[in-house]
Amino acid sequence: MQRLSRKHPFLCVGLPFLVAVIGGSAVLTLSQQTKYEVQDKRYKMSSLDSVKIKKRKFDVQEEYFRMKTQGTWGEWEPKRVPRAPEDEPVFDRQDGS
Repeated sequence: MQRLSRKHPFLCVGLPFLVAVIGGSAVLTLSQQTKYEVQDKRYKMSSLDSVKIKKRKFDVQEEYFRMKTQGTWGEWEPKRVPRAPEDEPVFDRQDGS
């Protein structure tokens, strides 16, 4: 075996390396192809499901009037969200910087 490796180093080192590189490339190509086929199939199925669902077209005026009739539109007032004490006040800190 040593004589063969000394006479023909390509057979012991180069050939296994090339087989590994080409074989790995083939395996990765097939796995990626399968991955994208599965994604395409999933996307097509979801797009077919969304076609079956009829969505109404969004209209700003229609939505405004719908919301106005639903509840107490005039009683709304902005309220501040309570924050944790360590977050308050953000801009008044004296960190020494």
